[in-house]
Amino acid sequence: MTRWVTTIEKVMESVCNSKVSADEIIPAKAPAPPTITYRIDLNYIGTPFYGWQSQPHGNTVQDQIEKALATILREKVRISGASRTDTGVHAEHQVATFRIPRELDLRKTMRSLEALIPEAIGITGLTVAEPGFHPIQSAHAKLYRYRFWLGRGSNAFTRRYTWAIPYDLNLDAMKEASRAFAGRHNFKSLAAMDGSAKTFERTILDIQWAHKGENLVEIYLLGEGFLKQMVRNLVGTLVEVGQGKRAPDEMARILAAQDRTKAGMTAPANGLSLVEIHYEEALVVPEHFLSPAASLSFAYPRA
Repeated sequence: MTRWVTTIEKVMESVCNSKVSADEIIPAKAPAPPTITYRIDLNYIGTPFYGWQSQPHGNTVQDQIEKALATILREKVRISGASRTDTGVHAEHQVATFRIPRELDLRKTMRSLEALIPEAIGITGLTVAEPGFHPIQSAHAKLYRYRFWLGRGSNAFTRRYTWAIPYDLNLDAMKEASRAFAGRHNFKSLAAMDGSAKTFERTILDIQWAHKGENLVEIYLLGEGFLKQMVRNLVGTLVEVGQGKRAPDEMARILAAQDRTKAGMTAPANGLSLVEIHYEEALVVPEHFLSPAASLSFAYPRA
């Protein structure tokens, strides 16, 4: 017992006699500054880009915005978008976020961002996101629109944003067929075969058609979410109905097959636009989009 007491006393004496200089004292780490989530509301003409999502070649909308932000912020940031539009698809309202551990001068940063991005991209808002906001998870619905220019003749102002079909389609048959897609279904037959989705159940809340004068026809699809190329494959299948190649009652069988080869062609990308991201409940296509006025209009919601 005496040996253990002696050992403890020596250890205590050594500790008491040790001298620690001020330089040897390790200061406590300062708490990390809080990370702030910023929201960007934007739009873009999809023609010059290989879609939204970042690609190795760098010519996507996401890549262009991240490149501009890296210049402005002097550090690399990663942005997350509400919808991954395909190559050539337009967006009249897209929402993205990025996180950085410091406050930004929003007005100055937005001006700098507008100056550095390609002219095919527009910024309508840069704000501090609400707590817990996520561009995908917070969204209730997304609204897509597909445009056709039907019949003889052409219009230079609509060419970039429409699928020009130089003959008439049976629009009544197409409208009848489109009703089969409303509701919750397995849309595997209309999904791209190279998609990465693990599940194919999706809900289309509303489908509406609008006639804009004699030649311009629009179809609107409001849904909780969409698979890769789902809207374009759906539209291509409806066009085959309009051409008389398929009957309207085939749509249910196409969905039940869960086989991409059973559905129709993929419609061109240039006729498709992501119109709105809804962060409040939305069950129907807004009425103002369905006006019969002979005009080509675009949505421009602000943050």
